[in-house]
Amino acid sequence: MSIDWTQVVTAEQLAETALSATKQRIAAARFIAETAGITASGRIVDTGRDSQGLITGAAFAASLDPAYVCRWKTPSGFVELDAPTLIATASAVRAHVQACFDREAELLDALADGTFTDSMLEEGWPGGSIPEPAAG
Repeated sequence: MSIDWTQVVTAEQLAETALSATKQRIAAARFIAETAGITASGRIVDTGRDSQGLITGAAFAASLDPAYVCRWKTPSGFVELDAPTLIATASAVRAHVQACFDREAELLDALADGTFTDSMLEEGWPGGSIPEPAAG
C-alpha cells in the first residue's frame, strides 16, 4: 500500500480554508444586518436588495420633481410619500447599507491583523446585534 501524496492537505491549506470560511461568515452577517430593515421617516422600511432599488428609483424621481408624490406599499397598507420624505427615506436606507459595509470592512481588517474574535461578529452592526440567520 502506498500513500497518495496528492491528497495531503497542508497546514497552509487548512489555514486558508479557515480564513475563507471566516470571511464568508462576516459577509453573511453583513447581509443579514443590511437587509434586516430600518425605521425611517417614522415607518418601518424594508432594506432587502429589491426594496433598496425601488427606494432609490423613487428618490431619483423625487429629486427630479420636487412635487412628486407616490403611493408606497408598507406592511400596514399604502401610504402617500412626498418628494422630501422619499429622499429622506432613501438617504436613511443608503446610510444604513453603507454602515453595514463599513462594519464588514472593520471586521475584515481585524481578521487581517489577527485581532478578530468570533464575538465581534455579533457586535457593532447598525441597529445593534445582528439577528440569527433564518433556519432552512
